[in-house]
Amino acid sequence: MDLPKKDKYGVNRLSYSQISLFKKDKDSFYKRYIIGEDFQTNEYIEFGTKVGNALEINDYSNFDYIEQETLKKVTRLDEFERPIFLKYTDFYLVGYIDTNTSDLSEIIDYKTGGQKKEFQYMNEEYNQLQIYALGIKQETGLVPKKASVEFIRRVGNLYRGERLMVGDEEPIKIEVDLNIKKLQNVYSDILNTAIEIDKFYKENK
Repeated sequence: MDLPKKDKYGVNRLSYSQISLFKKDKDSFYKRYIIGEDFQTNEYIEFGTKVGNALEINDYSNFDYIEQETLKKVTRLDEFERPIFLKYTDFYLVGYIDTNTSDLSEIIDYKTGGQKKEFQYMNEEYNQLQIYALGIKQETGLVPKKASVEFIRRVGNLYRGERLMVGDEEPIKIEVDLNIKKLQNVYSDILNTAIEIDKFYKENK
């Protein structure tokens, strides 16, 4: 197998963002991961990063009072940005858990977004936390007991000249299914997608 991204040892490496982009937009995948166009960030991405960083270090001083009150309601567990690896024969997938308990029995992924964006994390196709659970199972032999997305509402519209802000709405907690059948399906889906990426890369590099 030959994938576009490799680690410093030359081992094929995937990420959830690579897989997600490949499934959604192969042209963008080609530009970013095969010919190496620079990643184009934007204010929405930067806002999500700002929120994630604040939650990680428990410092909300870059937000106003109302925003701070919302962020203080977001669940913070024992660890932050823990690396996780899901290994296959010819590649591995790497990711970072936003927050988890020290015994890895609970994992949470933080997301920000505008109106109705939370529904994409209720969709069957969203499998980021199942990937992390599979990596934990490989590492410890146990599946986390609980996994969830904690969705933080973003308000403001750049196109109207409005500043992006954390809304005053309670964080939305979205439970993620970690039953064995679902995990098996996600494991197979990652492998099948890696095979498709291998074929696509060989045809287009």
